[in-house]
Amino acid sequence: MSDEQSIIIKRINKCPHAAHGGAWKIAFADFMTAAMAFFLMLWVLGGVNDEEMKAIAEYFRDPTVIDATPMQLIESESSASPSDSMIDMGGFQDAPKGKEGNEDGSGKAEEKAQMEAMKLALENKVDQNPTLQQLKEQLKIDITPNGLQVQILDDRKRPMFTSGVDLPKDYAAKLLREVGSVLANTDHKISIAGHTDSSGYHDNSEYTNWELSADRANAARRLLVQGGVAPNHIAQVVGLSDTVPFDQENPYNPRNRRISIIVLSKDAESRLKSLSEAPKLEDLNEQLANPHAR
Repeated sequence: MSDEQSIIIKRINKCPHAAHGGAWKIAFADFMTAAMAFFLMLWVLGGVNDEEMKAIAEYFRDPTVIDATPMQLIESESSASPSDSMIDMGGFQDAPKGKEGNEDGSGKAEEKAQMEAMKLALENKVDQNPTLQQLKEQLKIDITPNGLQVQILDDRKRPMFTSGVDLPKDYAAKLLREVGSVLANTDHKISIAGHTDSSGYHDNSEYTNWELSADRANAARRLLVQGGVAPNHIAQVVGLSDTVPFDQENPYNPRNRRISIIVLSKDAESRLKSLSEAPKLEDLNEQLANPHAR
């Protein structure tokens, strides 16, 4: 056995590595940006109360997130008024604050307040008059999207009109005059509609529920004018027969016989005007000149 130590030589074959790219840096930067945004959001939400939290939730629920219009776009330096926004939206001037419903300058909040005041005045007038108090259950006053609606409903024990007659009984006439005295204080247009139940005349009669409902609506118009409503404030007087029943389940219910008076909102007045507005004179002349033109 040899005392000489064996020499072992290891040879390692080195393979050249491919050059590393920078894509991981972009991914890492995106991750850090997202993490920073997340922690910034947590920091902001940690400093708001419940009401502000609800406002933020509603902000993201509504796709129309900016109330300002392009006409309100201004230079940031010229915006001297303080903003109540948590984050500067970058050049949009805050919309002017006002009463609820008046932010767009439409005056809807003021209009609603006027309707509420008339409703209260009518209720007080009925409560203060013993004769009218007996009709309280037949008087329905509501604020609707079309305006203030006053409905005078018929009743089997106390009918507003004699059957088949367009002249109201004395207590109904008094009620209509009192309603007119309150509505005389408004500048809004007024719509009056007459309604009947489905109990009609015999088939050969030329006088139907259409004529009766229209005549009753016109009788109500005269009494409102006697109460103080200006004649030029009446926008329409229509008879609707039994086409719009108060009780849809029972078309023969006496309460379907009623007079409906609506103090029209500006929007409702515009819709009504658009339906009944006559064509312009020049348009008629053009149609006469070109009868085959469409």
